[in-house]
Amino acid sequence: MNMGKLDNKVAIVTGATSGIGRETAILLAKEGASVVFTGRNQDAGKETAEMIAKYSTKSLFISHEVADEDNWIEVIKKTKDHFGLIDILVNNAGQFFLKPVLETTLDDFNQICSVNIDGTWLGMKHCLKEMNDGGSIVNVSSLMGQMGLPEASGYCASKGAVTTMTKAAAIEVAHRNIKINALHPGVVWTPMVGGGDEGDDGLKGFFELETPLREVGLPKNMADAILFLCTTEYLTGSDLNVDGGRLADGAMGSNAT
Repeated sequence: MNMGKLDNKVAIVTGATSGIGRETAILLAKEGASVVFTGRNQDAGKETAEMIAKYSTKSLFISHEVADEDNWIEVIKKTKDHFGLIDILVNNAGQFFLKPVLETTLDDFNQICSVNIDGTWLGMKHCLKEMNDGGSIVNVSSLMGQMGLPEASGYCASKGAVTTMTKAAAIEVAHRNIKINALHPGVVWTPMVGGGDEGDDGLKGFFELETPLREVGLPKNMADAILFLCTTEYLTGSDLNVDGGRLADGAMGSNAT
């Protein structure tokens, strides 16, 4: 029997009802982890559960509002009750919208920050209390946590916060050999950006032209990178850009001609 990279590990993956989170939950289960995966959509959660069941019986779906502290406490308790102390946390759940600054309300801004910042911070706070030394946390940030995007001030603000608080938390827990790193996806073809079964081929083509590797990112690409960050031994407080070269180009969109 083949040994998995994550045998005997316990993982929590948020936002796992589609896209990056779903692919990550499936991959971690394939690699032997007991996986607690969370999200808002119960029907989609059942779909993820069916996909994981092809590879593992050690999984649990929990309905989850990541910006709710009591909900996080409940998720941690259920994880411990089912599988024991935590080894891996993937803070993937997030929100995205485009609005000019002048059209963005304070409620809009607070909502995206609540999900993207509060949800990530709460995950770290409560998982670290119940995490084995030597564990790993992966915070899914974005290229927009490193640069600007017109009409995305709220999103950029929230992901910039994720990027820097990842570094701060990594330093705090380094003495426990817990690694905390940020993943920075480029454009990933998920429902959040118009992807999925009924995605816009024209939009996909534009993103491909805009990317030096001439390929749009896929959830599987991000899951592979997350698995790497979950198993790395000497990387913490770092930013891993998985973007097909978009940030290195330095002139986003200049290639789309």
